[in-house]
Formats: sequence, structure tokens, C-alpha cells
Amino acid sequence: MKELKEKETQTARKLRGGYYTPYPIAEYLWKYVKENNPKQVLEPAAGDGALLKPIDNSDINIDAIEYQDSEAEKINKNINIPQVKVYVTDFFKWFDDHKIQEYDAVLSNPPYIRYQYLTDRQRTIQSEILVDNSMRSNRLINAWVAFVVAAISMLKEGGRIGLVIPSDLLQVTYAKDLRQFMLRNLKELNIISFRNAVFPETEQRFILLLGIKGRGEPKFKHIVVDDIHDLPDLNKISTEPLPENSEKWSDLVLPRREREFLYSHKKDWELFNNLANVEVGITTGANPFFSLTQEQVLNIDAKDFVRPLLGRSVSVNGLFYNKEKLIENAEKGQKVWLLDLNNKDYISLPIKLRNYISEAEHNHVNTAYKLRIRNIWYQIPSIWVPQAFLLRRIGNLPKLVINKVNAVSTDTFHRVSILDKVNINLLLIAFYSSLSLVYVELAGRSYGGGALEILPGDSSQFRLPAVNYYQSIDLNKEVKILNDLIKTSDPQKISKFCDEVLKEKVDFQFDDQQYRKILRKLHQFRINN
Repeated sequence: MKELKEKETQTARKLRGGYYTPYPIAEYLWKYVKENNPKQVLEPAAGDGALLKPIDNSDINIDAIEYQDSEAEKINKNINIPQVKVYVTDFFKWFDDHKIQEYDAVLSNPPYIRYQYLTDRQRTIQSEILVDNSMRSNRLINAWVAFVVAAISMLKEGGRIGLVIPSDLLQVTYAKDLRQFMLRNLKELNIISFRNAVFPETEQRFILLLGIKGRGEPKFKHIVVDDIHDLPDLNKISTEPLPENSEKWSDLVLPRREREFLYSHKKDWELFNNLANVEVGITTGANPFFSLTQEQVLNIDAKDFVRPLLGRSVSVNGLFYNKEKLIENAEKGQKVWLLDLNNKDYISLPIKLRNYISEAEHNHVNTAYKLRIRNIWYQIPSIWVPQAFLLRRIGNLPKLVINKVNAVSTDTFHRVSILDKVNINLLLIAFYSSLSLVYVELAGRSYGGGALEILPGDSSQFRLPAVNYYQSIDLNKEVKILNDLIKTSDPQKISKFCDEVLKEKVDFQFDDQQYRKILRKLHQFRINN
């Protein structure tokens, strides 16, 4: 389970993807699946047997798969059931040999392991699991997805499943096929979300998934609880309509009436992508080499070979990245320049700059993967100047920043191209309205600690107020006020101001109070987690 951070040095625990399940959750999942009186139980990622500890029926046969010898040894010590068969092997390999077997129940806390950490054999089997179940395979898909699909495929009709899985199920695009797969294969689907962290030592948030295999439109329930000591009696929870948004289920944290409000007010919004395109920022492959301070630029004679750079979120605290902010950041010693050596002959470079490159090669900077696959390692592809920047990982408030100094950005920011003749000031006011901020919250992927990550593809879920963005209305005064408000990072104060501007200056009439109420709930749910 399973946070796996992208660092070169990984602890054995994180490489395995393992964070073991608290007993209250294990007991809760067992109570659910045992209602079916299971005789054959599968645990495909057993760890030390934490999910099997509550099992109180000695007649059950359990197949437990665990990759690590040291963990597998603990299972028999922890589980007082004689019919436990432990397979010390990789689950993908085991599944390839046992996939025709069927079980009455599956209990699991599958590993959260990124695609790049899987072996070639694991990748092949993962792809086969997905494709065989009418799903697409790609390099974005995490191992836990294939574990869930494999587990459901091995359930008998009427069999029950109890899982602890990442909240990515609700939030990420790559899980869209999995959501549809579950709706096709489960006749009952229950999802429990937590306001507080289940595994505080990870950035990942988790949910519980409990279901019964079967065909037909599933009975669906989603419940939000405080923590693992507040788990609900599912028999006392009413079913509800299936989620309407096929792209993401992030809105499930809202009460049903507020979800219905959003779906019934489609007339209020315009797609962000109709006005702007979002692409990832520059991937240098070695930011410490390519991102330079003013002093470094002077020391290596690179003033004719650099571009203004927006590299960090703290480098801008308003709506505009301009010359004044660039100078201020440079004086603070920030890395405000990007080394751009595209179409430059090495021999024509100043000697100090050539020495800088040679020193980097001596220190093996050029051997990093993204550098060594280039024709010339120190020439960065796809450098272009966008009209605006969108912060990738959001704290209290999104950042849409207009580029006033022909800057470029690292992948801390996405690059935004705005269509010709769009009124930029109106776009800014609209972007920080309550309606837009609601949809930004719903579009991204939230992490423990309150961060919200936005990827370029998520912008297709952004909504803006439905106004004419090509009208020539003077909003200079309002944008100046908004620029000052942005520095407060207060979503309610900022959105209220923008809502009022839209109603009074643009005559856009909408239920701004309801949108701000929804925004407050979404924002608090994310930040408090």
C-alpha cells in the first residue's frame, strides 16, 4: 500500500509498497466479507497477515501471497487458522499461474508501486490483466489498479471483496477504466472516504472499497467518515445514484444535493479548454545545472545565453510575473535564469561557459536519463514562451500567472497558451470566481497534507463562468484589487470579490453563495486531510 516517492534512494519498505492495515479496518472488512460465509479467501498482498488477523472461522481456506520471505514468515505466526497456504512469490507471477481459480472473498491492501519500478515481466502481466478485462494499459497505471482488477476477476459470482486502496480511484484519469470495470462487475459497490489520514506517514490518501460481484446496475453508496474509529454500518446507509461524472469521482466527498446542484447548473459554465491550452513546463533533466542565479550567469559569461525563468511557486505571489518581480527575485539570489544553448556551437561559447559544461560532464551530470538520450545533452527541447503559467501543486489557492517578461518555466508550473483576443483581465476574474475554484478542486488529485496536484490533462475538467470572454470591458481597476487579494490566499474572500465583479460588471447571474458553500467544503476537506 502504499506510497512510493520518486527518489533514487528508496527504503525497502517503500520499494515493496507496504504500509500495513490498522486492526479496526481489518476487522471491518472481515465483518463485511464474512456475511457471505466464505470458504475460500484470497489475500494477494498479505504482508505480515494484518488483514487476516480478525478471521475467526477455522474452516476457511486462505491463500496468501507475499513477496518477501521475512514478512511471509510472520503470517503463520499471526494467523491461528490451520488452512493458510502462503505463497512466497510475486503476485503477478502467481496470478499468471492461478488465474482460473475462484474465491468466495478477497481481502487486500494492494501495493502502491509506480510503473517504472515494475520488472518487465510484471509490466507484461499487468498489461495482460487490464487488456483481458477490456481496459487500456499505459505507463501511468500504478500496480494497485491491476491488483484490484485481478482480485475481482477471481471472485465467484456473489463473492465479496474488501480493499484498502488509494483515493486515486476517485481522482485520477488513469483509474477511469477501473471505475467503469467495477460498475460492470459489482452488483454492490460501497466506498468509504476519510477526513483524516489513515496512514499519516504517507502523502497518499486512502479509501475503503467493499463490494459484491454480480451483473446489473450496482447498488452504490459513498460515505465520508472522520477516521478508522468512525466506520459506518452499511446496512443503515441509503443507496444513491451512480456518479454522473465519468471522468472523475472527486465530487463524492460532497453531499448528494450539492452534487446534484453542480450537475443541474451546466448552463453556468464554459470549458476552460475552449479559451486556453495547458502543457507541462520545461523538463530540463537537471535543474541545478540549467537554472541559474544572476551571480552564476555573470560568473560563467552566460548573459547572452539565458532566458527569464519562473522556477518556484514562491517566486510570484500575485497575478503577474513582470520585470519588477524578476529583478526582486534576482536580488534575493533566486534562480531566475534558464540556460538555453539550443542551436549554439560549443566552440563559439565563452570559455567560462565551456568550462561550466566540462565541469558538469566531469561530475556525470550528463549521464542522467533525460540528458543522455538527447543528441546534445545540454540543449533542452521544447523551449517556448507561454502567455501564462499554472502552478502544478497547489496549496491554499491555485495560481494562474500572466507572463509579462517573456519568461519560461520548469515543470513546477504548466505553460498556458491563451487564445487570441481573449480578454485577459476577464479571464483572471473568472478563474478566481467560486464556480471556477470549485471545478479546480474537483479536477485535481489531493494528497495528505492538503496539497492538490493539477496535471495538464486535468484542465479539461476546469469550468469557467459562461460569459463572453472576447468582450472589451475595462477591468483594470478590479484586477489590481484582485492582485492584492491573491496575496491573502483566502479562497472565500477572493472568490466573493470575483463573483461580485462578474455579477455587477458582466451581468453574469448565478448562485454564487451556493458555489462558495461548495468551495468551502471541498477546500476544507482537502486542507484538513
